[in-house]
Amino acid sequence: MDLDRKSGIPYYIQLKEQIRLRITQGIWPAGTKLPPERELSNSLAVSRNTVSQAYKELESEGILCSVRGRGTFVEDTALIMQQESRKEKVLRIVDLAMEEAVGLGFSIDDFVSFVHVRGMEKKHLLSRMKVAFLVGNPEQLADVNWNLGPGVSLLPILLSELQESPRAQERLSGMDMAITGLSHLAEVKLILGEPHIPVLGISLQPKLDTIVRIAKLAMGRKLALVCESVQYAEKITMALKQAGLYPIFITFIQPNEEVLRKALPECGAVITAPRLRFKVEKVLPENMECIEFRFEPDAGSLNSLRGALLELKGEKF
Repeated sequence: MDLDRKSGIPYYIQLKEQIRLRITQGIWPAGTKLPPERELSNSLAVSRNTVSQAYKELESEGILCSVRGRGTFVEDTALIMQQESRKEKVLRIVDLAMEEAVGLGFSIDDFVSFVHVRGMEKKHLLSRMKVAFLVGNPEQLADVNWNLGPGVSLLPILLSELQESPRAQERLSGMDMAITGLSHLAEVKLILGEPHIPVLGISLQPKLDTIVRIAKLAMGRKLALVCESVQYAEKITMALKQAGLYPIFITFIQPNEEVLRKALPECGAVITAPRLRFKVEKVLPENMECIEFRFEPDAGSLNSLRGALLELKGEKF
């Protein structure tokens, strides 16, 4: 791999694209182990943080998978191929718009300028959007790392707080939109009555790399499931069943470190809610895998949400 030192494009973005290219060209098929961060940073003469950021962003997209003690691997080549197909579709739309502009007497430079200005206008509008994420379980307060566009603020609020705390109601009053899982939509509408902001129901699913990592675990031993609430433990179990996975869990609800220290050596791996990962890793046996279970909107919900945000801003400005 080579990085262009004069392009002005951040190195981690260049590295991401080169990794994508190797995957789409079949040079790195699914299951390929990527070079360790330190090794790749030395060979490219960049900081380790540059490599780490590229790896983490591709992991968050479900393209790479990091396994504790083993390294980083190519996860899902089908997903990246799908992304490339979507990119080609967008490029065809751009080509058609460019041809139309030229047919109306504008130059290609004019077209590029129009696109840039309009894109910056939309980016500026979205940068002031505030979205409330109304959740039923405390574990989901950490599930807010979604790509909704530059500068969009996503604030998680517990439904129980919304019912009991005037302060939570005040926080909601400053939002542009509220979103919640489809299973909570009726409850949210009942709590809010006639809401002063749009409320959108979204479909939440487990992150793909989470399911894949659990599927790869040897199912001969029991797995530890560490959560803050029984409801979230049941949510995880149901999501795994829907994915065709039936692991045997030893469930721990808000355990202290001493309980975990004694129990974990008897387990094959640990599945944990995001906010409890730090506590679990403090007592995690050496070489035992710890998998953070996160939910995210499916592709259709994410696209609908982005579209609703743009439409809402168009109405306000």
